[in-house]
Amino acid sequence: MTGHHASDHAPLQGPPPRQPERFSPVAAPARLGRSLSGTARFGLLVVLLFFGIGGGWAATMPLAGATIASGTVSPEGSRRYVQHLEGGIISEIRVRDGDRVAAGDVLVVMQDVRAKAAVDTLAHRLTTLAAREARLEAERSGLDVVHFAHPALAHRDDPDVQAAIDQQINAFKTRRASDESRAAILRQRINQLEDQIAGFRTQLDSIRQQNALIREELADVEGLYKRGYERKARVLALQRTEAELMGTEGDLRARIASSREAIGEIRFQIANLTIQRLEEVDQELAEVRAGRLEVEAQIHESLDTLARTTVVAPVAGTVMNLRFKTLGGVVRPGDPVLDIVPEDEALIIEAQITPQDIDSVHAGLPAHVLFPSFPQRNMHRLPADVLMVSADALLDERTGQRFYTARIKIDPDVLAERAPGVVLTPGMPAEVFIRTVERTLLEYLVQPVLHVMERTFRES
Repeated sequence: MTGHHASDHAPLQGPPPRQPERFSPVAAPARLGRSLSGTARFGLLVVLLFFGIGGGWAATMPLAGATIASGTVSPEGSRRYVQHLEGGIISEIRVRDGDRVAAGDVLVVMQDVRAKAAVDTLAHRLTTLAAREARLEAERSGLDVVHFAHPALAHRDDPDVQAAIDQQINAFKTRRASDESRAAILRQRINQLEDQIAGFRTQLDSIRQQNALIREELADVEGLYKRGYERKARVLALQRTEAELMGTEGDLRARIASSREAIGEIRFQIANLTIQRLEEVDQELAEVRAGRLEVEAQIHESLDTLARTTVVAPVAGTVMNLRFKTLGGVVRPGDPVLDIVPEDEALIIEAQITPQDIDSVHAGLPAHVLFPSFPQRNMHRLPADVLMVSADALLDERTGQRFYTARIKIDPDVLAERAPGVVLTPGMPAEVFIRTVERTLLEYLVQPVLHVMERTFRES
């Protein structure tokens, strides 16, 4: 009884308390595997397969690379920059930006006061030189009348032309009269000498007759002297007279010869006058002709300058970038006045490639072009080709950024087929996608990181 009672009243004891397990890195995976359910294991497998297959695809599957650049539609032959060679002051502006013009249409008119004054001055000089040349040619040819055939002398109703002609006609008459007067004086001297010669010959004939008579008388007197009928003084007197007559005859012959020599010299002077005159005329004519040719060349240049005061369109197209808006503006020599975009030339896209992308862009690469100006539902990317890439970088003066120019061309047939009704106009913006080398997705993701790490290591 006592024992049973003791057992009935003994206190109840539960199971002994569990001791906390210590963490063991070696036993952790085993415990985790035992604790995961089947669904968790399947999810983990899917994640591992996704990253495994995705990583393999990213490391092996090539992706097409592309360089994206902005551009504008431009004529294949580029714009025509209308410049003015001499510059000047604007007197008329006949076009505005956006106007369509035909080749030869007047765009701007410059003041022509100086150009006209230069042409008028040179025209007056040409008139004078042409008239002098005509007069000298008449003198050289020995003509009696001057023929004024130069075109500059055709307008006889022009007072300047008529004055130049009258002046040269008077000069022609004056110089001819002077030459004839000098020759007449010399010819008169010849006539005088010829008259003297005639007188000398008359005296010579008389002397000859006297000599004949003296010789006859001397012969008779000498015969008488030999027979003793005449004195010796008489014989000597006749001999003396004969000698005097012979001396006089010789003197007359010498005078005749001297006169003839003088006549020859005078005739030479007359001929020399003509020769000298022709030499002077030839020399003056050469100088006048050279001056006339020089003035004609200057007139041609001045007429070109005068013609350029009217600025005309070199080609048909659209006016753009008119740089002068008001009359009286001063254009410096060689400065552009406006631009003309030709309307008949093929259009291309000029894209600006950054220096960072230029190493992968070259002529012959395929490209696609998108025009933001058109609704995207009607306009898809159009295939194109890179025609040319500039050899050196250019500077954008507005932004100060450097860039390379790439010229992209779209096949007109492709444009008409894929974008019917779309008309490209110069200046239209475009986005260009130039296809470059293929790279994997992993290269795209890793290359920036590697680049940053390389720069970091270099700086450190």
